[in-house]
Amino acid sequence: MTNKQGSLGDRFAEISVILITLIALTIGWFYKSSVENAAVAFEAEGIRADVPKGWLQAGASGDEILRTVDINSSGFSATYVVRQIAITSEATTSEVASAVTLDHAQNLVAFRMLDQQEVTDINGRNAYMISYVFVESNSDVTHEEIPSVVRGSDFIYLNGDRAIVVSFQADQNNYDLDLGRFYLFLESLNF
Repeated sequence: MTNKQGSLGDRFAEISVILITLIALTIGWFYKSSVENAAVAFEAEGIRADVPKGWLQAGASGDEILRTVDINSSGFSATYVVRQIAITSEATTSEVASAVTLDHAQNLVAFRMLDQQEVTDINGRNAYMISYVFVESNSDVTHEEIPSVVRGSDFIYLNGDRAIVVSFQADQNNYDLDLGRFYLFLESLNF
C-alpha cells in the first residue's frame, strides 16, 4: 500500500473547513446569547426593570407590581416577582424580612428558610436577602406529577415608606442555570 501525501490545496481546504466551522459556531453562540438576553422595559409605580422578552407577564394584583414567568422552562417555571409593601419610616430590613418569611411560611407548602443576610446588590444598593425552598405540586388531582422542589431568593429594599421585595423562584434543578439571568434583571431594576 502506498502512502499518499495530500497536496497543499488539500491541506488548505481542510484547514479552511475547520476555521469556517469555528467561526460559524462562535457567531451562532453570540446570536443565541443575544436572543436569550433580550428584554423589554417594564415600568409601574416608580419601579423600572428590563423583563426577559418572551416571558409571560401577569397583571398587578394585591401588593404585586410585576409577575413574569418563563413558560419554556422545565419543572417549576422560573419566576420573577416584584412586590411593594407599605412600611413605617422606622421599619428595618430585618423586620420586613420577618414579615415576608412569615407570609411564605403561611402560603408555601413545606417552606424552609435556608439563609438570610444583609447584602449589597450588583448596583451597590443595600438589601436583605432571604434564601428558601418549598414544594410545589399541581393541585389538579387528575395530573400525575411528582411535586417540584423550588428554590427561591428574595431581595428586600427599603425605599422611603415602602419596601420593595424582588423574588426569584425556580425549579431546584434549574436554579443555578437561571440565576445569572435573574442578576441581569436585578441589575436593570431602578426605583
